[in-house]
Amino acid sequence: MVRGFDPPDQPWLSGHRGVDLQAPVGAPVRSAVAGVVVVAGQVATNRVVVILMPDGRRLTHMPVEPSVQVGDVVHAGQVIGHVLPNTHCQTSCLHWGLKKDGVYENPLSLIGQVPVRLLPTGSRPDPDPAPTEVFDPAGLPSVSGAGGSSALLRPVTGPVSSPFGYRVHPVTHVRKLHDGVDLASGCGTPVHAAYTGRVVWVGSTRAWGNRVIVDHGTVGSTHLRTTYNHLESIGVSQGSVVLRGQVLGRVGSTGFSTGCHLHLGLERDGHLVDPLPYLATR
Repeated sequence: MVRGFDPPDQPWLSGHRGVDLQAPVGAPVRSAVAGVVVVAGQVATNRVVVILMPDGRRLTHMPVEPSVQVGDVVHAGQVIGHVLPNTHCQTSCLHWGLKKDGVYENPLSLIGQVPVRLLPTGSRPDPDPAPTEVFDPAGLPSVSGAGGSSALLRPVTGPVSSPFGYRVHPVTHVRKLHDGVDLASGCGTPVHAAYTGRVVWVGSTRAWGNRVIVDHGTVGSTHLRTTYNHLESIGVSQGSVVLRGQVLGRVGSTGFSTGCHLHLGLERDGHLVDPLPYLATR
């Protein structure tokens, strides 16, 4: 780090509202967090990439030539661009900023409590140790503050009324795979997105009733999609970007259903799997 976080006492005064990290021109820039790209391109005199985090904070990277587009869902560690030449550091560097509701925060808080050493002009830092990732037993990266190590938020808090697996369907009376998990909850209960992603399908079918499908992109090394079925109502539109915990709709009993519940489905790399091992408690 060549310049630390030094915000002004008053918003209108000069200061340093982020940190400058020494990096050569062309070095890959990786996102420190999962989120959605909300800026990728020219802002005033700089090329900028901004990631919107699920908690509403915005993480800014500049000057960066983006390798992502607005609306892309990114995971922690994903390359989002490459460092461009700049004039705000004596040597090439990345300016990294963090902001929520107009208030600047220290972006180093995202990577925990680590020792920070300011370098004299012209010096070079020691090589960083090889990065490590923490994975839960299901193979997905842990999510801070989820209430557990699993990556996916439980969309409703109700108990399991029918697990994943073969059963006799209560409506058709045919033995077949129940390709998701039923979570009992009262009609009208808000249904929350299990993870940040893009809504790729909204509509109604005879069997699933009112349905929402969210594509979460690649999480860790795994491509994930979640489906939310039998909804009473839908509160999002196809193509919209949703954040982890955002309300998608309301629990209902539409389609082939015998009572109010949410049928949650999970696709991992295109294959239907039991969602329960992936869900965090909340």
